[in-house]
Amino acid sequence: MILKTIFLCSLLIWPARLVQAQVIDEIKMAGQIYAFAQVHGDQDILLDFTYPALIEKAGGPEAMKKILRQIHQTRQEKGQYIRSLEIKDPIVFSQVNDEVHALVPIVITLKVPGGLLITPATVIAVGTGNRQNWYFIETTSIDERNVQKVLPSWDNSLTIPYKSPSVFKEDPEVIQ
Repeated sequence: MILKTIFLCSLLIWPARLVQAQVIDEIKMAGQIYAFAQVHGDQDILLDFTYPALIEKAGGPEAMKKILRQIHQTRQEKGQYIRSLEIKDPIVFSQVNDEVHALVPIVITLKVPGGLLITPATVIAVGTGNRQNWYFIETTSIDERNVQKVLPSWDNSLTIPYKSPSVFKEDPEVIQ
């Protein structure tokens, strides 16, 4: 009887774990494309992964591309470029109406004059259209008090983590 109960419970839990793993895999796949676009400064791909409401607030796709281009150009002028953007674990998510909201830990390594600036951060991934479309929202200036200004459907079922400080690592070639 106990074995039968355990077996039946596992049949109920297994599909839920499978869906959870699938959602996380989808987020990681989209995140890798987003990371590639960040590292290479590809404004067209970044635009594809920008939450539509943010594009509207910026004044439309061309205005948003101009903003993305300016950010990239400003970094270059300061001698900075994104060396890597890594998707980390754990990714947590919740279903909110017809969207999936996820908190995705990342580590951004920025090459700066004299070394590297390593910044742990979190992005919000938003899956829409039955998870056919994934968008990423950086949380640099977002917290629990203002997240709904950027993502009106945010329901506070997830807690945006506190910001972590960046770590500067000197370039050994500069020290010598």
